[in-house]
Amino acid sequence: MAVKFTKVKKRKYLETWFNKNRKTGLISIIYCDPTGNYHWVINCFIKRCGFKRCIRDEENCNKYLYYNSLDDGLIYGSFDECREAIVKWFKIRK
Repeated sequence: MAVKFTKVKKRKYLETWFNKNRKTGLISIIYCDPTGNYHWVINCFIKRCGFKRCIRDEENCNKYLYYNSLDDGLIYGSFDECREAIVKWFKIRK
């Protein structure tokens, strides 16, 4: 799965990249914090997760997905390592 990220040029202090997938309705964001660690966020921009099976609790799901690597305490040392984690996240949940 090819996931291409575009750098947000307005963010000059904390580097940020994003990927918007219109087919699934998900946006993936990678950002670098002041300590040089990389984190990622996956968010639904059309208020539906786009997956066949809901990732969240199906009974209480409002079809709005928000997932952050910080939820599990995951930080990455490089952009490529963080990007690979996002690709793996998508593969597991399809």
